[in-house]
Amino acid sequence: MKPITALLPILLAACSPQYVETIVSNPQDLPVRRAFFSEDPEVLHEAFRDACDSPGDTLATPSRGIVQCRTLPTPDFAAFLLLEYDGALKTPTVVMQKQQRRTDAGPDSSMIEFSYFAEVPQKSGNSRRIYYKDRQLDQLLDQMMRAAGGKSID
Repeated sequence: MKPITALLPILLAACSPQYVETIVSNPQDLPVRRAFFSEDPEVLHEAFRDACDSPGDTLATPSRGIVQCRTLPTPDFAAFLLLEYDGALKTPTVVMQKQQRRTDAGPDSSMIEFSYFAEVPQKSGNSRRIYYKDRQLDQLLDQMMRAAGGKSID
């Protein structure tokens, strides 16, 4: 197993309720980890897809350049999210999102952004995104992107 592939399951499992929260209503406000790649990081794409294979995991592509691994939270985390954020009686989702944007630095260059958050269905019918800041997870994401050939950007 490649080192980068070994890190991704840890990243996907790391979202839990003990982290410092930030409520985000606009996706533009979502904190992200970024790295610049001079060439398309295919190993990173493969590792992300391969890591999203646990029971209950769903790989989604909500728009061009965005791939999400949507996972079911543990029962205690789901209960916490529903009670803390006045959720509807529907299962919340933990999301690890990878977004790729092309850059002008070269024909194959791109910016990869990772973010992670919980989506809590609300009684209004909309979902509320809850971001949990986790320094260890941020460091792992940065290490993973560097291992795939990226330059971290703060």
